[in-house]
Amino acid sequence: MTNSDKENRTLIVIILTLITMAAEIVIGYITHSMALFADGCHMGTHAIALGITFFTYILIRQLQFSDKFVFGTGKFNTLAGFTSSILLGITGIAIIFESIDRIFHPLSISFNEAIVVAIIGLIINSLCAFIMGGHHHHHHEHEDYNFKSAYMHILADAMTSVFAIIALFAGKYFGLSVLDPIVGFIGGTVICIWAYNLIKGCGSILLDMENKKVKEKIVNALQNKVEFLELRVWNTSEEKVSVTGKYKLIEPSCDVKAEIKKIAECESVTLEKQ
Repeated sequence: MTNSDKENRTLIVIILTLITMAAEIVIGYITHSMALFADGCHMGTHAIALGITFFTYILIRQLQFSDKFVFGTGKFNTLAGFTSSILLGITGIAIIFESIDRIFHPLSISFNEAIVVAIIGLIINSLCAFIMGGHHHHHHEHEDYNFKSAYMHILADAMTSVFAIIALFAGKYFGLSVLDPIVGFIGGTVICIWAYNLIKGCGSILLDMENKKVKEKIVNALQNKVEFLELRVWNTSEEKVSVTGKYKLIEPSCDVKAEIKKIAECESVTLEKQ
């Protein structure tokens, strides 16, 4: 999927989210339904995260040929994904705290109204997930964290809707109202775990942490041809790495730079022969 495809799909999802958000807020205000009003406001946070994703793709498109960025605009996606992941984490923490408060200070639940809201949320988020193309099922060595974090916002909303529907039906028909905040706590915890993993992945790129996986591949592939005295490998974007190092040749005919470029997708390779 190209950045242009992701940009267009994200825009469609933003429009759907904003329409649903506006409808829920307006109808919630008119009918005095806090459940509808609160869900509408909650969707607003996802609209902000999706907006970050969308405008990042516009920036990348506008600046892709700019000479201001030494390694190109690859880290724009990572930075946007990092920001969106923090918003996802804040959402998860807010759900956890609200759930804990509800466990100790339970409120009466309008089950019919709440179930309708949860079902509407599930339908909209399922449609949005379909439009985004089920990106989280695709296992690539390098991921677009900007797109993935946006997808995770949608997935988090869909998951909380599913959990809420189960808990609300259990509360309505079996009197298990306590399940609602318990399920909310579990959902919030799962969202925080997703956010943590995204932040960790984005952070490793933004902080130029060593890519040990690619480094090991290079060393293992060339161990009979080259002796590396020093080797540094780090991501300059989600797709590409830069390599610097010092080496001694074991096999005199070995073209070390060419070999490394076959092993990894490189932005630059700077090597010093000893």
